[in-house]
Amino acid sequence: MTSMIRYTNQSLLGTVESLRSLRVQGRKVAHCHGVFDLLHPGHLAHLQEAKAQGDLLVVTLTPDHLVNKGPGRPIFTESQRAAMLSALEMVDFVAVTTSATAVEAINLLKPDVFVKGPDYAIESDDLTGNISIERAAVEAIGGQIYFTQAPAMSSSNLINAHLSTYASQAGSWLKDFRSTHSESDVLQWLQRLADLRVLVIGEAIIDEYVVCEALGKSSKDPVLAFREMSSERQIGGSLAVARHCSGLGAQVCCLFRVGSNPFDTEFITEQLNGGVKAHMVRSAHEPTIVKRRYLDNVTENRVFETYIMHDESPDPSDDQQTLETLRRLIDDVDLILVADYGHGLLSAALVAELTSSEKMLAVNTQSNAGNRGFNTVSRYPRVDFVCLNGSEVGLELRRRHLTMNELVPQIRERTGASRAIVTEGARGLACSGANGEVTHIPAFAEVVRDRVGAGDALFAVTALLTAVDAPVDVTGFYGNLVGAASVAELGNRSYVDATRLMRHAVALMK
Repeated sequence: MTSMIRYTNQSLLGTVESLRSLRVQGRKVAHCHGVFDLLHPGHLAHLQEAKAQGDLLVVTLTPDHLVNKGPGRPIFTESQRAAMLSALEMVDFVAVTTSATAVEAINLLKPDVFVKGPDYAIESDDLTGNISIERAAVEAIGGQIYFTQAPAMSSSNLINAHLSTYASQAGSWLKDFRSTHSESDVLQWLQRLADLRVLVIGEAIIDEYVVCEALGKSSKDPVLAFREMSSERQIGGSLAVARHCSGLGAQVCCLFRVGSNPFDTEFITEQLNGGVKAHMVRSAHEPTIVKRRYLDNVTENRVFETYIMHDESPDPSDDQQTLETLRRLIDDVDLILVADYGHGLLSAALVAELTSSEKMLAVNTQSNAGNRGFNTVSRYPRVDFVCLNGSEVGLELRRRHLTMNELVPQIRERTGASRAIVTEGARGLACSGANGEVTHIPAFAEVVRDRVGAGDALFAVTALLTAVDAPVDVTGFYGNLVGAASVAELGNRSYVDATRLMRHAVALMK
């Protein structure tokens, strides 16, 4: 037997290079790929059987940032997972990949045998579709695929039962949720979203993040000085909501206004990436909205932010063009999502057109520094589904110290909505359906990096699930799940993806 190579941060390319001389000696290479977040007897049996298929066993690992197991996962870092695997006698090489699937590793390693567990033997049961592309990659290099007969065990099941990554309230709620819903029951609601035709209307926003180093107070003037170190641009506002809806599989069009700067429109078009049919109303009277946030390079906390925006009533010609475009689009959709940030796009004429329609109307109005708190949901005389945070509901009701059980029915009564969700940050969310009962779901988030964009992701998912009449607790479950994933990242750096969300859900339902 070849002496084992322990994990020493060897790259995948380094592993390929190390295998060259061994291949010359005629050694047969078997290859496994996975997360291996919690090693258990099922893994050991799988790896032993895999080693029996060749002379050398190479195990590749999914990197931490691509693990699709939900918030708080993986439990162990990629280096810790690699070190544990390297300690096993049957494993000869361990390397971390740079992609979510094994295709990259298969193409580089060119294994004689690619080994998967028995739960992948039926391709139609694989939610990700990864096994089909991995099989194609193996066949393309002339290798074969082998399915082990290892006993069925699940790291996610063990973690959920004994090592929950969630606070006690969330863990307890998830345990109760698993007792009343099956995995297939929960997943089927996501699968229904692909049939929806969705219109998203609202302000287009470009979010910019500028990371700065604090230099201190100027020696000449009483001002603080900062050095810009890096910057990042993202699409936000209604554009982010539309991207989330598209990622869930819905057919999405988005109506918004932009300024005359061609670089902004090119950036937006590039970021929407063909997944959303964009209907841009180009204005010569107002700029594309840009929200620029300056972050401290040590803490990543926001130091201050600036807005580029129009703060007057919309130009009548711009408003009329937007209204005419809305009238052309509205008949061909099943559902309208209104992402209203209070920056002027949703005029009285547009609100009247939207609320006079018979289409399902989902509304999220936001109060922020740009609209000075004047933007509340009572502008809409008809709403089918409303999604707001607690402070926004408080502003609408002109009440401060209300409980979640009080906020939800009162905002439903104020708007006439058949369903409502009120979010409370670290305290989770409360939701209510046709029976009026309020369901409270604790927050799933364990890491909060940036709250920007979390409400947009939650609104998109819960509105679409409401449109297909998903149960209230299932809707809230997915809302909390995407919210937790969003706050762990900077702004809208990534978007909801149906496959990824299914993987998260499956991990939590084990």
